[in-house]
Amino acid sequence: MSDFVFTVGAELPAISQPSNLVTSVMYAGASTDYNPLHYDQAFAGQVSPTGAPIAHGMYSMGLVSRMLTAAAGGPERVADLQVRFSKPWPLGTTATFSGTVTAIEDGLATIEVQGTGENGERILSGVGHVRV
Repeated sequence: MSDFVFTVGAELPAISQPSNLVTSVMYAGASTDYNPLHYDQAFAGQVSPTGAPIAHGMYSMGLVSRMLTAAAGGPERVADLQVRFSKPWPLGTTATFSGTVTAIEDGLATIEVQGTGENGERILSGVGHVRV
């Protein structure tokens, strides 16, 4: 059970997480997404918008899910999560994932979520719903 109290305007405890070659290779193994964009410098240098490897988008979404699950008190209380990836997350940097409760209705809290890179650019945004 979580101690977080869902009220409109409440901010969920944020998660800051690094992305690096180790996290990228581990995520590739867990997800079976072996796109070299996420670990091969030579390949990524040719195709990546950053000129270097980037973290898996679903890795960042998983961190948002972890944040929602921790605040909710368990995965069974997370009803849904939808995100839009807006910028790549370069390996070797840390991103912070946060959320704000924007509404509570019919037993569901609506949480606007975001991920922000070290440079202040938003790497993802979206909405999740938690059963309260």
